[in-house]
Amino acid sequence: MLRPLVTLLIAALLAGPAWAGGQDRDHDSDTEADCWSERPVLVELFTSQGCPLCPDANTFLGEIDRHDNVFALAYAVSYWDMYGWVDTYARPEYVQRQRMYLPHLDVARLYTPQFVVDGMNDAPGWNRDKVIAAVEERLCAMPASPTITIEDGPFNAFVVHVDGEAPEENLDVWLAAYAPGWAMVEIGAGENEGLDMPHYNMVKSLTYLGSWSGGEASFMGESMRRYGTVAILQGAHGGPIYGFAHAAPAEEDARRH
Repeated sequence: MLRPLVTLLIAALLAGPAWAGGQDRDHDSDTEADCWSERPVLVELFTSQGCPLCPDANTFLGEIDRHDNVFALAYAVSYWDMYGWVDTYARPEYVQRQRMYLPHLDVARLYTPQFVVDGMNDAPGWNRDKVIAAVEERLCAMPASPTITIEDGPFNAFVVHVDGEAPEENLDVWLAAYAPGWAMVEIGAGENEGLDMPHYNMVKSLTYLGSWSGGEASFMGESMRRYGTVAILQGAHGGPIYGFAHAAPAEEDARRH
């Protein structure tokens, strides 16, 4: 059951990375009740350079990602392009990913900024309390996850290994490359004309690798080594996230999973 932690979590978020556990887990007793999971929650933001509410949501995504129990990705969508500015990050497959979530989340239409928390809940980007509550709810009820890892493969590709019992009949395996950290884009027209708009962990490519129904399996995907890469295991056609693995850009030696 979701605990009434919204006020506490906002205060903790502003205070630093003690929110929801993680590396700094020796925090004061006020946050001892926070849920914590070995697997971080995957928070996805659907955003647009033409959306007037999206700059603040982009900034909030970066704030959330400071905490060890959260991993954040942002997808730029193109349906705001009709208002006078073509989004420099948007691709049709990101709109399609957002569209896949609609029936699972019982959302009537596409909108931005939309946060999707582990494929289980959505929250509007202008309602930070609801985003935080959705993350906490998932952390408090995190299911056991199949094993998913990502490693270097032949021909400079990545190999994604999945093993365990499938929580649904069929799961989808995806590979996303993203530009780590912050980027600023000067918006030349549209609703945000003249703004230097912040962007965080923007997805640069999204590839469907195949379907998985349990047991040991491997999938190979194209590598974009100058970017970070995330292999995602989730219910078919936009279902819940059941696990993910992360590979840092090539210039970083460490691989975080």
